[in-house]
Amino acid sequence: MKKTALVLSGGAFHGAFQVGALKYLKNNWLKLGLGTTAMQFNRVAGVSVGALNGLFIAMDDCQSLIDLWRSVGENGVEEIFSSDFIDTRVNQADPDPTFKLKLDWKAVKRNFPNATKNLLLRALFNRKKIFRDFGQDFQRFTALADHSPLFNILLQHTKLEKIRGSYTCGYVSLNDGRYHAIHHHEFTSDEEFAKGVLASTAMPIIWSPVEAISTTKGVHRQNVDGGIRDVSPLGDVIRDISTESEPTEYTIIIINCGTRDIKEVADQPRNIAQIALRSLTEIAINEIFNHDLKEFVDKNYILKQIHDRHPEEVIYDFDQEQEGKGRPLYYFNSIIIQPDVNSLGDSLTINRSLMEQRMQLGEEKAALAVDKFLNGGSR
Repeated sequence: MKKTALVLSGGAFHGAFQVGALKYLKNNWLKLGLGTTAMQFNRVAGVSVGALNGLFIAMDDCQSLIDLWRSVGENGVEEIFSSDFIDTRVNQADPDPTFKLKLDWKAVKRNFPNATKNLLLRALFNRKKIFRDFGQDFQRFTALADHSPLFNILLQHTKLEKIRGSYTCGYVSLNDGRYHAIHHHEFTSDEEFAKGVLASTAMPIIWSPVEAISTTKGVHRQNVDGGIRDVSPLGDVIRDISTESEPTEYTIIIINCGTRDIKEVADQPRNIAQIALRSLTEIAINEIFNHDLKEFVDKNYILKQIHDRHPEEVIYDFDQEQEGKGRPLYYFNSIIIQPDVNSLGDSLTINRSLMEQRMQLGEEKAALAVDKFLNGGSR
């Protein structure tokens, strides 16, 4: 019996690329010959925006996912978050909008109530009190934006009973420092499930951590974007598949929002949000995924050669704790869909034209990857 798994990387608003690729797969599913007449995955795993997109796919609700992204394209990032410090206004005329900060006195007062217009004068007479009061304000200041709009969307759509097959999302607890890959049935309610998906998208500095998530594995606290530890949950999927009786029946489809190469940008001063974006999303997360994907492709290719020569031979990995033979390794057919370098623009901005451009590119790259798969090329 043929089975399929879907792995979705992180990448903020580059996630529209994944939606375009999924749209192509849905409309051309029969070409793949994967054993079902309509797009269906036995396992779905995502992190960051991949967790959001994967949720709708695991619930077999591709149309609602497309509708959500079209709303984001029309209304801009305010569909997902609000902010006193980030310019969330959508400019439909700008073909390549950039991520900008904004600042006004009312916003400062809302977030730093001890700030006053005569701050400098007060500091001359009572410096210790000023520092103490501002210390309290900064202690409470956790992020530049509020992702309540996204949480409300998740609360509306996230239903444990609607999941088909298995769904896994990943987030990192700032308390224990661990990456937690949680299956949908391990959340204790629909609301906790929604919190888990929200946490997987919560990029530090930009969005606040999700305070607590209740699972059958315990309560995880101060949770943020799983991409800071494991942007592609590919390893999670392979570990889960290896527990099944016939793991070699799987075809794994990987849709990466990032690129193989990190683009060079102009030398310029950067604000705190741009530093976070460049450091976490464009460099660290992209590099983690590239390493993860390269390791998978390398091992898969080696296993294919061994299997072709010695079909009955079982190959094992190395168990570092036991210092000996670990788990058996399996070769998987795979389809990898990803964009070209410099093709998607700023990952924290979006408008109608950018959304359509990213979705169209996703469809184009999916078509190329499917043709390559069907023609027996490198998979």
